[in-house]
Amino acid sequence: MMVRLNIRHELPQIGIRQTLGRIDETGIIQPRSRGTNQQAYSNMTVSQPSLDLDSYPSRRTYGDRKMGDFTAERGQKGFSDVRQATARHTQSGWSKINNGAKRGNDIVQNAKADMFSNYQARTVFSIEFPPDVEMQGHPSEVVGEPDLGDISVDIETAPSARIHYTPGSVETYLQNEGFIRRWTTIDKYDIYA
Repeated sequence: MMVRLNIRHELPQIGIRQTLGRIDETGIIQPRSRGTNQQAYSNMTVSQPSLDLDSYPSRRTYGDRKMGDFTAERGQKGFSDVRQATARHTQSGWSKINNGAKRGNDIVQNAKADMFSNYQARTVFSIEFPPDVEMQGHPSEVVGEPDLGDISVDIETAPSARIHYTPGSVETYLQNEGFIRRWTTIDKYDIYA
């Protein structure tokens, strides 16, 4: 009989738990642009030429008057006629008072002479050239102010990227301690142990 030594062993095993480092890319801020684009406009136009005609002085020569001028002229003529008539009647009255009783002064004869003197009056014609029509021209002009518009762009950027970094880690541990077992058997090896 022979004693046999049986040995069974298992090596120790080291386990490694690893976490990779990570950068969160969503934290990067993209630049943004904001702006205004107001188109330019000329806002300018050309005025039409014009001609101002004043024909009233010419028409007035032919007797075509405005009502205000007509009434002013007739009013002045009325005042003038009243003054002349008053002066004439006053002079005539004083002449009759002073000279009425004198010899050779026939009042009736003088009255007839005055009455018929108007028949002997001659018509007086005066020729006047009518004044020219007053004209004033206004040339066309460019009017208005142009609007130059505005184009502005504002780019908004962050001073630095907001990157969130999660550091990685490595952890080692003993996954299996391993073992060595020994035992003895008689006449044969224990291959099932």
